[in-house]
Amino acid sequence: MLLEYLEEFKDIDFFESLKMYRNLILSKLKYIYEKNKEYEDDLKNYSLCFELDKKKLDALIDYLLIILLSHTNYFNSFIKEYSEIKKYNLIKNLPNKISVWEFIKTASKSRNNDLHLERLDLEKGYVDITEIKEIYAREFIRVELKLLGEISKKVKLPNEDIVKDLLKEINEYLKDKVKYEYIEGIKVNNILCENIPLEWHPPCIRGILHDILDGGSPSHYARRSFVVYWFCAKFNPNLRPLDKDGNLINVSATDITSEENIEKFIDEVIELFKNVEDFDENKTRYYIMHNIGYKVGHGRFTHCEYCKNWKSDNGKGLSYYCKPDNICKKRNIIHPLDYLCYNINRHLKLKKNKSLIKKEDKNGNNK
Repeated sequence: MLLEYLEEFKDIDFFESLKMYRNLILSKLKYIYEKNKEYEDDLKNYSLCFELDKKKLDALIDYLLIILLSHTNYFNSFIKEYSEIKKYNLIKNLPNKISVWEFIKTASKSRNNDLHLERLDLEKGYVDITEIKEIYAREFIRVELKLLGEISKKVKLPNEDIVKDLLKEINEYLKDKVKYEYIEGIKVNNILCENIPLEWHPPCIRGILHDILDGGSPSHYARRSFVVYWFCAKFNPNLRPLDKDGNLINVSATDITSEENIEKFIDEVIELFKNVEDFDENKTRYYIMHNIGYKVGHGRFTHCEYCKNWKSDNGKGLSYYCKPDNICKKRNIIHPLDYLCYNINRHLKLKKNKSLIKKEDKNGNNK
C-alpha cells in the first residue's frame, strides 16, 4: 500500500516521474472510476520496461495522482472511490482487535457514526472491530489520504507544461464522471442593512458575539468568521464563497459597498472587540481590513466558512460555537448567512401578510 513507501517517495523527482508515467497515471485514474482492467496490463508492461517492482510502482502512481488531484475540485470524490477499492487489501491484514489508541487515531478524524467507541466492545485496551472491519478499513484509508492531500494542497504546483496538461486532462475526464448535487442556499430579494434583530443570526455567530462582548478570547478563525459574516449581514447577505459551479467568488470590500460604509463598519467592529482580553486596536483594525479585502493584504474578501466546516473544523475553534437549532437543521441551511436570509424572508412574508390583512380590513372585504 502507498503508506509503506511514503517516506521513500518524498525524495522522487516529481517532474521526471510525471513525464515518465503520464499515461500510466491517466490509466490508473480510469481504473479507479471505471474499474478499467487495462490498467493491470499497463502496470505490468511499465514495471517490466523500467525493471521496477510492480507493487511499488502502483503505489508511486497513487502518490502522484493524490498530489495532482489535491489541486482539483475532485479530491474528495477520488478518496471515496479509491478507499472503496483499496479497503479489501487492508482488510486481509487487519486483526479482529486493535489497540484503542490506533482505533481513536482514525475514528477521531472520521465522521462515520459506526466508529463511535461507545458502540463497540472494549477489553484490556483493545477494540473489537470484527463487525465493522470493512468500515474501519475504508475510513482508515480515507483519513490517511485526506491528510496527505491537505499537505500536498499547501504546496503550490510549479507552472510547468506537464503539470498543466495533466491537470487539464484530469479535470476534463472527471467533470463528466463526478456529478454533485447542488443545494442552493437561501437568498433574499430585499436586502436589509440595518436593525437586524440578534435572534435572526445563527447560534454560532451569536455565540462568538457573546464571547467577544463578554471579554472572552475566541480563536483567530472564530473572530475572522464573525467579522466577514457581520460584514455580509450588513451589506450583502446573499454573498457566498462558491458559485453554483463550485468556483470561488473573488471580491473585495469595495465591490460590495462604499468606502464610507466600510470605514464606518471597521470602527463599529473595533468597538465590539474592545472587551476582548487581548485587544490591540491597531492589530484589530489591520485584521478586519485584511479579512474583508480592504487596502491591505491580498485585497480579497475572506468568506465565512460553510456549516460543514464548522462541525469538522480541524482545531480551528469553530466547532465549539456550532450548536445547531431547528432552523440550522433545514435542508437549505448550508451556510451561516442562509440562516439570516431565512429569517429575513420569513419577516418579509409576515410583513406582507399583515399588510394584506390591513388592506382587507380597510376595504371591509374580510367582514
